[in-house]
Amino acid sequence: MGLSAWIKGLPSLGRGPRPLARTPLAAVVNDAPQKDAATGDIDPAKLGVSLLQSGKLAAAADAFRQAVAQAPQSAANHVNLAYALQELGSGADAVVYLRQAIVLDPVSFDAHYMLGGALEGLGEHAAAAEHLRQAVVLKPEFEPARGELCRALVASGDTAEARAAIKEAIAFNPRHADFHHYLGNVCLSESHAEAAVASYLRALELQPNYAQVHGNLGLALHAQQQYDAAAASFERALEIDASLIDVHVKLAQTRKAQGRLEDAAQSLQRALDARPNDAEALNQMGTVLQEQGQLERATACYLRAIELEPGQPGAYGNLGLALYEQGKVGEAVEAYRRGLAVRPLATTHDNLGSALIKQGAVDEAIEHYRAALALDPDNLNTRCNLGAALADVGGPRDAIAAYRHILTLKPDHLIAHSNLLFSLAYDDESSVEDYLAEARRFDAQLTREPLEPRALPVGGAVPRPMRVGFVSGDLRGHPVGYFFEGIIDHLDRDRFELYAYSTSPTEDALTARIKPRFARWHLIKGRRAEDAANTIREDGVDVLIDLAGHSGLNFLQVFAFRPAPVQVSWLGYFASTGVSAIDYVLADALCVPPGNERQFTEKVWRLPQTRLCYTPPQHEAAPAVAALPALQRGHVSFGCFQRLPKINDEVLALWGRVFAAVPTAHLVLQSPQMARPRFVEEMLRRLAEVGMAAERVSVRPPAHRAEYLSSYADVDIVLDTFPYTGGTTTCEALWMGVPTLTLAGQTMLARQGVSMLGCAGLAEWVAETPADYVAKAVAFAGDIPRLARLRSGLREQVRSSPLFDTRLFAQGLEAALVGMWQDKFGPPSEAA
Repeated sequence: MGLSAWIKGLPSLGRGPRPLARTPLAAVVNDAPQKDAATGDIDPAKLGVSLLQSGKLAAAADAFRQAVAQAPQSAANHVNLAYALQELGSGADAVVYLRQAIVLDPVSFDAHYMLGGALEGLGEHAAAAEHLRQAVVLKPEFEPARGELCRALVASGDTAEARAAIKEAIAFNPRHADFHHYLGNVCLSESHAEAAVASYLRALELQPNYAQVHGNLGLALHAQQQYDAAAASFERALEIDASLIDVHVKLAQTRKAQGRLEDAAQSLQRALDARPNDAEALNQMGTVLQEQGQLERATACYLRAIELEPGQPGAYGNLGLALYEQGKVGEAVEAYRRGLAVRPLATTHDNLGSALIKQGAVDEAIEHYRAALALDPDNLNTRCNLGAALADVGGPRDAIAAYRHILTLKPDHLIAHSNLLFSLAYDDESSVEDYLAEARRFDAQLTREPLEPRALPVGGAVPRPMRVGFVSGDLRGHPVGYFFEGIIDHLDRDRFELYAYSTSPTEDALTARIKPRFARWHLIKGRRAEDAANTIREDGVDVLIDLAGHSGLNFLQVFAFRPAPVQVSWLGYFASTGVSAIDYVLADALCVPPGNERQFTEKVWRLPQTRLCYTPPQHEAAPAVAALPALQRGHVSFGCFQRLPKINDEVLALWGRVFAAVPTAHLVLQSPQMARPRFVEEMLRRLAEVGMAAERVSVRPPAHRAEYLSSYADVDIVLDTFPYTGGTTTCEALWMGVPTLTLAGQTMLARQGVSMLGCAGLAEWVAETPADYVAKAVAFAGDIPRLARLRSGLREQVRSSPLFDTRLFAQGLEAALVGMWQDKFGPPSEAA
């Protein structure tokens, strides 16, 4: 559910060559000034011409003013004065005299032509077009006037009139390259890239070394995702004229789209060397640095771009995304809001929505997603984000409908398809068969161009050391990171060499701790799937493990290229990926008991104790286990710290039965959504409907990890959700001395609690039926001494269990890695 891309659109380069030098002095004889025969005075009009030819602009203007004063009815004098003023940079003053010239002589070509140019220079394109059109009528053979008319019409946004004027110009002179160039620009502005290419190519037939046309051809090819051809056009433009700064910037954008980030950075640096204060080049440099994971440097580029051009909204959105990826969500929200104040852009609304989701402000996020769609109704990524937000509010069903609608519009929209599968996996109305059918449809949309297999050891011998790669966007302070960290510390470094392929530039203290364990760490976010797959193949990875499945930031497309001989799904997902190129899924005998293998397209490989092993929090982030709160309060406090979508109507109904049977019990709820009054009110209403009065409920907003862990001091028993059971929250509760009551289901996800609690020595906390869930809750809540004894020793109990024994788990994982290799290629004894 990724957030939207941050690069600005690719507007056309300049509309054409610079305005040609104008020839307004047609009404004046261009010879040396002469004295009047009668008076002996020098004619000021002729003096002005002489001074103008000598480059003495200010003196020429004074002479022309005198000429106007002497002969105020002369249109030519007004035109000549206007010309001098325009050359001096006084365009607004020039307009005044040119308008007067037209009053004096309505058919003055010079006056209309010059006034059109002056108004164009002041940004009054529609008014400029009126006078340039009149100039064309007065002198149809003068092609520069036709060219400027076309430019002014395009700049005014009147593409229909521009197209008509350009076609008339082409009919007048079909061998004029400029006119074909202008037509290409109109086509490109209307998103008709193929037609634009045809016009640009015709212009280049007529004028092969027209640098700007080569540049605009590159834009049209980029719009068609023909990146190699686009780059070649940009490079040709720069061969002809290396001073075209915009072309350096556009070449960088194309190189970025190709995944050639270093080349993109070099192009942008050339642009900045020539024009250090170019806001757009700085903005684009920020996007490249951001893709490379250099978030602080990217932020500095965006801030400088904003300082130079505070009225350009794109840099605010990019700044917001860089801050978001650094975990500075509040600052990101502020940057997005500043950008929207400059100009409402669909991408800014979209990215603001994603940041607000992170803050728990789902209701406001939905408003911004809808605002984005009002501006850009065809943006399917925004529709995808809206679907995810709807899931965050009301569970999976509204989201499922939204994702299915997207797929009717674009069947190969992989993000929507992944989101659909994620939602189906925890929708209690979806069957395993429905899920697998959709997963296979997802697989059918993946590119099937396996890379050339690399040579393997003879006879299936295990490589020494075996190279194991991990693809994930969550190698940080995230549930995946918390489970992963301790395990890799215990993998045998002599037998296994680790490689990371990160799909997110966000890094934190956990990232810093685990990075040294990897032989190589690649940031593959934003790269083409085939390029990322080639990197993995070139690294010689033997076993490639996906840690995301259909969760956010996944890059399952890479696996379809089969960059590694053995490919595995593990840890970050709880169902089949459906990807036929993924060979195995790591499970255990409790979460996938015998007979449940049919739920996966992958071959189920069971680890010896558990598929999940939790790394305990660092000491400074792990408060001591508090005394059982029921001892002081005289009543049991149940708790749930899951996200609200997991608390579906069936869960609430069962909790209602528990609270009816334990009338003194209280409930502690903490989730990201509880930061918003609207969701608090809605949850209290839903609880009341099942008989749980507001005075028995305490709701809490999200908190930082240490504070969040301390919240378990107020909870005696955690009530698990279903079918989307707890994972990280269950382990954290156990670490804080609080047992979880879970309901066994049929899928890996619905049996996650079964596996964890069984592994932790708490099998009695697993209920097999809803009635059993209620009975166990009542029984445990009624035995306070037993709860107190369990709490006092629970941390030590789980610390020594396989659920927290990362060294033991690492040994099992090592055996699985070797076992899967030999299962696929045969044991070493079979070597020839």
